[in-house]
Amino acid sequence: MKLYTSALAAGALVAASLVTVQPAHAVTEQSTAVCSLVPPSRISIKASINTFSAKLGSNCPGTVYTAVWKSTPWATMHPDGRLEFRYAARETGFTITGTAPVIGTVTWKPAGGATNYDGVKVADLTSATSVSKCASAVALSGGRKGSRTALLTTVSYWHPNSDRYIRWANKQVLLQYQDIGTSTWKGLAYVTTNSVGQVTYNYYPNRTRRYRAYVPGTSSVWNIFSPVISR
Repeated sequence: MKLYTSALAAGALVAASLVTVQPAHAVTEQSTAVCSLVPPSRISIKASINTFSAKLGSNCPGTVYTAVWKSTPWATMHPDGRLEFRYAARETGFTITGTAPVIGTVTWKPAGGATNYDGVKVADLTSATSVSKCASAVALSGGRKGSRTALLTTVSYWHPNSDRYIRWANKQVLLQYQDIGTSTWKGLAYVTTNSVGQVTYNYYPNRTRRYRAYVPGTSSVWNIFSPVISR
Protein backbone atom coordinates (compact mmCIF):
# COMPACT_ATOMS: atom_id res chain seq x y z
CA MET A 1 0.00 0.00 0.00
CA LYS A 2 2.81 2.44 0.79
CA LEU A 3 4.44 1.69 -2.56
CA TYR A 4 1.17 2.40 -4.40
CA THR A 5 0.66 5.68 -2.53
CA SER A 6 4.19 6.80 -3.31
CA ALA A 7 3.68 6.09 -7.01
CA LEU A 8 0.52 8.22 -7.08
CA ALA A 9 2.31 11.09 -5.36
CA ALA A 10 5.20 10.91 -7.82
CA GLY A 11 2.79 10.92 -10.77
CA ALA A 12 1.01 13.99 -9.43
CA LEU A 13 4.32 15.78 -9.00
CA VAL A 14 5.31 15.05 -12.61
CA ALA A 15 1.92 16.23 -13.90
CA ALA A 16 2.17 19.42 -11.92
CA SER A 17 5.59 20.12 -13.36
CA LEU A 18 4.13 19.96 -16.89
CA VAL A 19 1.54 22.70 -16.20
CA THR A 20 2.55 26.01 -17.78
CA VAL A 21 2.32 28.80 -15.26
CA GLN A 22 1.35 32.20 -16.67
CA PRO A 23 3.65 34.98 -15.47
CA ALA A 24 1.99 37.62 -13.36
CA HIS A 25 2.40 40.30 -16.06
CA ALA A 26 0.81 38.22 -18.84
CA VAL A 27 -2.68 39.72 -18.34
CA THR A 28 -4.91 40.00 -21.40
CA GLU A 29 -4.83 43.60 -22.55
CA GLN A 30 -8.11 45.36 -23.12
CA SER A 31 -8.64 46.91 -26.55
CA THR A 32 -8.05 50.64 -26.76
CA ALA A 33 -11.14 52.84 -26.65
CA VAL A 34 -12.36 54.59 -29.80
CA CYS A 35 -12.90 58.35 -30.12
CA SER A 36 -15.04 59.68 -32.98
CA LEU A 37 -15.09 63.14 -34.53
CA VAL A 38 -18.38 64.93 -35.19
CA PRO A 39 -17.66 67.64 -37.79
CA PRO A 40 -20.32 69.66 -39.61
CA SER A 41 -21.75 67.47 -42.36
CA ARG A 42 -22.47 70.50 -44.54
CA ILE A 43 -19.85 73.25 -44.81
CA SER A 44 -21.25 76.36 -46.48
CA ILE A 45 -18.77 78.94 -47.78
CA LYS A 46 -20.41 82.37 -47.70
CA ALA A 47 -17.82 84.92 -46.57
CA SER A 48 -14.12 85.79 -46.78
CA ILE A 49 -13.58 83.99 -43.47
CA ASN A 50 -15.93 81.16 -42.46
CA THR A 51 -16.02 79.77 -38.92
CA PHE A 52 -17.32 76.33 -37.97
CA SER A 53 -17.17 74.02 -34.96
CA ALA A 54 -16.60 70.30 -34.46
CA LYS A 55 -17.16 68.08 -31.43
CA LEU A 56 -15.75 64.93 -29.95
CA GLY A 57 -18.14 62.00 -30.15
CA SER A 58 -19.98 60.74 -27.10
CA ASN A 59 -17.83 57.59 -27.23
CA CYS A 60 -14.63 59.54 -26.48
CA PRO A 61 -13.27 58.83 -22.97
CA GLY A 62 -13.53 61.65 -20.47
CA THR A 63 -9.76 61.44 -19.99
CA VAL A 64 -9.04 62.75 -23.51
CA TYR A 65 -6.88 65.85 -23.12
CA THR A 66 -5.53 66.19 -26.69
CA ALA A 67 -6.82 64.91 -30.03
CA VAL A 68 -5.78 66.06 -33.50
CA TRP A 69 -7.09 65.39 -37.00
CA LYS A 70 -5.84 66.60 -40.40
CA SER A 71 -8.08 67.57 -43.31
CA THR A 72 -7.66 66.06 -46.78
CA PRO A 73 -7.66 68.08 -48.98
CA TRP A 74 -6.18 70.77 -46.76
CA ALA A 75 -9.30 72.65 -45.64
CA THR A 76 -8.68 74.62 -42.44
CA MET A 77 -6.52 77.72 -42.11
CA HIS A 78 -4.50 75.99 -39.38
CA PRO A 79 -1.06 74.69 -40.45
CA ASP A 80 -1.35 71.31 -42.22
CA GLY A 81 -5.12 71.72 -42.27
CA ARG A 82 -5.25 70.54 -38.67
CA LEU A 83 -8.28 70.32 -36.42
CA GLU A 84 -7.13 70.36 -32.80
CA PHE A 85 -8.80 69.60 -29.47
CA ARG A 86 -6.57 70.86 -26.65
CA TYR A 87 -6.79 71.13 -22.86
CA ALA A 88 -9.61 68.58 -22.54
CA ALA A 89 -11.94 70.59 -24.80
CA ARG A 90 -14.91 68.62 -26.18
CA GLU A 91 -15.61 71.20 -28.89
CA THR A 92 -13.29 73.26 -31.07
CA GLY A 93 -13.59 75.84 -33.83
CA PHE A 94 -11.91 76.07 -37.19
CA THR A 95 -11.90 78.52 -40.09
CA ILE A 96 -11.96 78.12 -43.87
CA THR A 97 -11.04 80.88 -46.27
CA GLY A 98 -13.72 82.03 -48.70
CA THR A 99 -11.30 83.04 -51.43
CA ALA A 100 -9.71 79.62 -51.96
CA PRO A 101 -11.98 77.10 -50.22
CA VAL A 102 -11.85 73.37 -50.73
CA ILE A 103 -14.91 72.25 -52.70
CA GLY A 104 -16.24 68.72 -52.36
CA THR A 105 -15.66 66.01 -49.77
CA VAL A 106 -13.29 66.79 -46.89
CA THR A 107 -11.88 63.78 -45.04
CA TRP A 108 -10.75 64.29 -41.45
CA LYS A 109 -7.94 61.80 -40.78
CA PRO A 110 -6.45 61.04 -37.34
CA ALA A 111 -3.05 62.59 -36.61
CA GLY A 112 -2.01 60.10 -33.94
CA GLY A 113 -4.21 58.96 -31.07
CA ALA A 114 -6.16 60.70 -28.33
CA THR A 115 -3.97 61.22 -25.28
CA ASN A 116 -4.55 62.11 -21.64
CA TYR A 117 -2.98 64.88 -19.55
CA ASP A 118 0.27 62.88 -19.24
CA GLY A 119 0.51 62.26 -22.99
CA VAL A 120 -0.51 58.61 -22.69
CA LYS A 121 -2.73 57.28 -25.46
CA VAL A 122 -6.24 56.53 -24.24
CA ALA A 123 -8.17 56.08 -27.50
CA ASP A 124 -7.87 55.47 -31.22
CA LEU A 125 -9.23 58.27 -33.38
CA THR A 126 -11.56 57.51 -36.29
CA SER A 127 -11.92 59.32 -39.61
CA ALA A 128 -14.91 61.47 -40.55
CA THR A 129 -16.11 63.43 -43.60
CA SER A 130 -17.77 66.74 -44.44
CA VAL A 131 -18.96 68.21 -47.73
CA SER A 132 -17.91 71.76 -48.56
CA LYS A 133 -19.65 73.95 -51.15
CA CYS A 134 -20.30 77.63 -51.79
CA ALA A 135 -23.54 79.05 -50.44
CA SER A 136 -26.40 80.28 -52.57
CA ALA A 137 -28.95 82.95 -51.70
CA VAL A 138 -32.47 83.56 -52.96
CA ALA A 139 -34.96 86.35 -52.31
CA LEU A 140 -38.64 86.11 -53.22
CA SER A 141 -40.97 89.10 -53.29
CA GLY A 142 -44.40 89.58 -54.78
CA GLY A 143 -47.47 91.68 -55.15
CA ARG A 144 -51.13 91.34 -56.05
CA LYS A 145 -53.26 93.56 -58.24
CA GLY A 146 -56.78 92.36 -58.71
CA SER A 147 -56.56 88.67 -59.54
CA ARG A 148 -52.96 88.89 -60.76
CA THR A 149 -50.04 87.83 -58.58
CA ALA A 150 -46.49 88.79 -59.59
CA LEU A 151 -43.51 86.99 -58.06
CA LEU A 152 -39.95 88.32 -58.36
CA THR A 153 -37.08 85.92 -57.64
CA THR A 154 -33.47 87.06 -57.21
CA VAL A 155 -30.69 84.45 -57.00
CA SER A 156 -27.01 84.85 -56.02
CA TYR A 157 -24.13 82.61 -54.97
CA TRP A 158 -20.75 83.02 -53.28
CA HIS A 159 -18.00 83.43 -55.86
CA PRO A 160 -14.54 82.71 -54.38
CA ASN A 161 -12.57 84.47 -57.12
CA SER A 162 -14.61 87.64 -56.59
CA ASP A 163 -14.66 87.25 -52.78
CA ARG A 164 -18.35 88.17 -52.73
CA TYR A 165 -21.82 87.09 -53.76
CA ILE A 166 -22.65 87.52 -57.43
CA ARG A 167 -25.96 87.21 -59.25
CA TRP A 168 -26.68 83.76 -60.71
CA ALA A 169 -27.59 84.26 -64.35
CA ASN A 170 -29.47 81.65 -66.44
CA LYS A 171 -30.29 79.61 -63.32
CA GLN A 172 -33.43 77.48 -63.31
CA VAL A 173 -35.61 77.96 -60.22
CA LEU A 174 -38.70 76.08 -59.07
CA LEU A 175 -41.57 78.20 -57.74
CA GLN A 176 -43.89 76.41 -55.31
CA TYR A 177 -47.18 77.30 -53.64
CA GLN A 178 -49.15 76.13 -50.62
CA ASP A 179 -52.86 76.73 -50.14
CA ILE A 180 -53.81 78.35 -46.86
CA GLY A 181 -54.78 75.73 -44.27
CA THR A 182 -52.78 72.92 -45.89
CA SER A 183 -49.25 71.61 -45.35
CA THR A 184 -48.49 70.38 -48.88
CA TRP A 185 -46.19 72.29 -51.23
CA LYS A 186 -46.99 72.00 -54.94
CA GLY A 187 -45.00 72.96 -57.99
CA LEU A 188 -46.12 76.17 -59.67
CA ALA A 189 -43.58 76.73 -62.44
CA TYR A 190 -39.97 76.41 -63.47
CA VAL A 191 -38.47 79.77 -64.33
CA THR A 192 -34.99 80.84 -65.44
CA THR A 193 -33.16 83.94 -64.25
CA ASN A 194 -31.98 86.60 -66.68
CA SER A 195 -28.48 88.06 -67.04
CA VAL A 196 -28.77 89.83 -63.67
CA GLY A 197 -30.04 86.80 -61.77
CA GLN A 198 -33.70 87.80 -61.61
CA VAL A 199 -36.97 86.49 -63.02
CA THR A 200 -40.59 87.65 -62.74
CA TYR A 201 -43.53 85.27 -62.92
CA ASN A 202 -47.15 86.42 -63.32
CA TYR A 203 -50.26 84.32 -62.85
CA TYR A 204 -53.88 84.57 -61.69
CA PRO A 205 -54.84 82.41 -58.70
CA ASN A 206 -57.60 84.77 -57.48
CA ARG A 207 -56.81 83.79 -53.88
CA THR A 208 -54.11 84.26 -51.27
CA ARG A 209 -51.48 81.56 -51.18
CA ARG A 210 -48.04 80.95 -49.66
CA TYR A 211 -45.06 80.89 -52.01
CA ARG A 212 -41.43 79.90 -51.93
CA ALA A 213 -38.62 79.46 -54.47
CA TYR A 214 -36.27 76.48 -54.61
CA VAL A 215 -32.81 76.83 -56.13
CA PRO A 216 -31.23 73.46 -57.04
CA GLY A 217 -27.60 73.00 -56.13
CA THR A 218 -24.60 71.97 -58.21
CA SER A 219 -21.37 70.13 -57.50
CA SER A 220 -19.91 73.35 -56.08
CA VAL A 221 -22.93 75.34 -54.83
CA TRP A 222 -25.50 74.34 -52.19
CA ASN A 223 -29.24 74.22 -52.88
CA ILE A 224 -31.55 76.56 -50.99
CA PHE A 225 -35.20 77.50 -50.33
CA SER A 226 -36.32 81.12 -50.10
CA PRO A 227 -38.25 82.42 -47.10
CA VAL A 228 -42.01 81.89 -47.46
CA ILE A 229 -44.24 84.81 -48.46
CA SER A 230 -48.05 85.15 -48.65
CA ARG A 231 -49.71 87.02 -51.48
